[in-house]
Amino acid sequence: MISNQGRARAAFARYASAVFVLAVLIVCLASVAQSATAPKIISVDIVGNTHVPSSEILPILEAKPGERYSPKLISADLARLNAMGYFADVAPPLIRERPNGLAITYRVVENPVITKIVFHGNKHVPSDTLLALMDTSVGQVFNTNTFRQDVLKINSYYERIGYSGQLPTHVKDLHLDPKTGVLTLQVQEGLTIRRILIGGDPILPPAAILPKLAAKPGVEYSNEMRSQDAKAIEKIYKKYNLIVGRFEGGIDPGSINLKNDSANVKYDIWVAKVGAVQITGNTKTKDQVIRRLLTLKPGMIITRSAIKQDYERLQNTGFFSKVNFNPKAGPNPKRPQDITINWQVTEQRTATASVGFGYSGGIMGQGLYGTVGYTDSNLHGTGNGVQVNFQRGVRTYVSQLSATIPYVGDTPQSQKYSLSATLFANGSTYYYPIYPVSTQGTIAPAPAIGGTPAPVPVTLYSNGLSSPIGGTAATSTAKAAGLTVQVGRRLNYYTQLLLGASGQTISNSTVAPPPYFFQGGQPNVLVGPTPNPLTSNITTNGSFGIAASSIANVNTGMPYRLTYLNFGVQTDTRNNIFNPRHGMYGSLMETISSPGMGSSFKYTKSLLNAAKFIPVLKDATLALHGEVGLTTGTIPPSELFTFDDQVMRGYNSVFYGTDYGLAQVELRQPIALDRKLTLALFVDQLRYRIRGAVPLLNPFTNRVVGYPGNWTNLGDYGFGFRFDLPQLGIHTVRIDFGRGQNGWHTSFGIGQSF
Repeated sequence: MISNQGRARAAFARYASAVFVLAVLIVCLASVAQSATAPKIISVDIVGNTHVPSSEILPILEAKPGERYSPKLISADLARLNAMGYFADVAPPLIRERPNGLAITYRVVENPVITKIVFHGNKHVPSDTLLALMDTSVGQVFNTNTFRQDVLKINSYYERIGYSGQLPTHVKDLHLDPKTGVLTLQVQEGLTIRRILIGGDPILPPAAILPKLAAKPGVEYSNEMRSQDAKAIEKIYKKYNLIVGRFEGGIDPGSINLKNDSANVKYDIWVAKVGAVQITGNTKTKDQVIRRLLTLKPGMIITRSAIKQDYERLQNTGFFSKVNFNPKAGPNPKRPQDITINWQVTEQRTATASVGFGYSGGIMGQGLYGTVGYTDSNLHGTGNGVQVNFQRGVRTYVSQLSATIPYVGDTPQSQKYSLSATLFANGSTYYYPIYPVSTQGTIAPAPAIGGTPAPVPVTLYSNGLSSPIGGTAATSTAKAAGLTVQVGRRLNYYTQLLLGASGQTISNSTVAPPPYFFQGGQPNVLVGPTPNPLTSNITTNGSFGIAASSIANVNTGMPYRLTYLNFGVQTDTRNNIFNPRHGMYGSLMETISSPGMGSSFKYTKSLLNAAKFIPVLKDATLALHGEVGLTTGTIPPSELFTFDDQVMRGYNSVFYGTDYGLAQVELRQPIALDRKLTLALFVDQLRYRIRGAVPLLNPFTNRVVGYPGNWTNLGDYGFGFRFDLPQLGIHTVRIDFGRGQNGWHTSFGIGQSF
């Protein structure tokens, strides 16, 4: 059943539908009636248009001859005229009755013809550029539609060149003079900066950054300015040895004031930090061996010098043929300023086993010899070194076992210490020229006495006035066996304290063939009690061939105990220990030997050694080197300072001293692009003496002819070549051509001269 309420609703719906249909019928009938009675339009024209032709205007109008007039049609036409954009005003049309209908005249006020376009306020974009963007041009009737599109183009251009997000429009105002036709556009390129703010994690204070920025209060801001400032900030951070890890910023949206077109600029700067450290490419060398060398750790600020320092440390190990620094994105995407440092290494051979033979001549040569050895500077990838070497030759024998532990233990404290030890048994026999005790170049033996030539005094020491005796030489032998241990304590990566000890047995012998003898006697035969180096007053030293109170008096061939302690400090900042380009090396070492240590000798040795490497020219290196050595007491012959052609490259003689000073200068100029071939120009200067040596006398005239106890100066100069042989694991082979007092001499060596 349907309720009374439902019946009422249905009745109301039928009533409403009937009313609506009736209303529609009334409207339709009224419209038809009006159309039937509205007058016709018999003509349509337009007045006020001077430059815009009527033929362009009339086709857009709906009012046309033959159409029925209606107010709506006229209103629509007025709207169309306004929409054309050519007219400053559109007046109500004149509608006049004619016998056959209505004549309609539309009236317009035309915009001026543009005679000139002027821009104001554009400081960065030339007016010609802005004018080229516009379709509005001189000679045209100003059209608001065209101009509106021109404004959009100008705004779009400013957005593209770096003024985005600042202003709603960059054309702030326009003025069209109706009398002159001059169109003036007021341009606002960017917001004026009120203040510059520095945020993020810049590390550097704003006072160090703000003066270098292009953005300053009172100037207009642009993205070009932002790019300039980003480069300036990079440069500032580079000056302070830092790296920008992340840079963001620009106009602070919350600070924009459109009333005065100003805003604050905020730059957020984050300094680059280490997010993680990766090591790739190492298959033998353990990660911890590499990591203990690196200064940059996770969480640390990255500095350019630290990157360079870590690179040089890895190169100086000699474990790698190539080291590359490859920064990557950090482990946390939300912190792009945290960089992953990836050290990519290419390992090279560090172990060498050798079996061979060879020959080396000259004064210090070994003659014919054979070798068996094994060397590994990175044993099992631990960074420790070991060397085993056995060599036997006509003149020498070597038995040596060495071990080096550059970092003791795994804790930070224990890794401050290093340890090295060498167990050795060495012997050598060399043949040295002998010099007559005379001012002449050579002397003839004295007349024979009873068929035996008279003895002739000679010495190993050249006073510069005599030449060596030809056809003969002194035989010098030396033997040593013992153990040397050294402990280092790092103060930092570059500098460490050193403490060492050595205990060994030594013997020396220098013999001149008859009829020659060393001046003062021939103690090279064991006669009588063994001389005590500490108490003997005998000044002749047959073991060295010259009499000097500074050289211990020992019996030829008799074994003696040599025990000493040495201590000192050394520092090394060379960028490449094999072929340095910059940096320095320095050491100060003191050696003490005394009977309290179980030694047969009592003496001290002091040695100062320093080298400095300076980049010069485009890729050359100026290398400076100096050494000073001093002794006190009486030293064994094996502890004399020795200078051969590896030091004084213009001489083929060997020089000895108890005290000396050495200065060397080299200019090293690479002549190959890969720096594996280098030309070197050098100068060497040596000043040395044997302290307390007795004068040399001419036995025939009793005239003093030399003072070996005084200082002697030697100098040379020359040139040489250095080249690398990485295939053989040799960093530098050296060939030098030096000119000394007696002419030119050629010397060969492995490694730089210093």
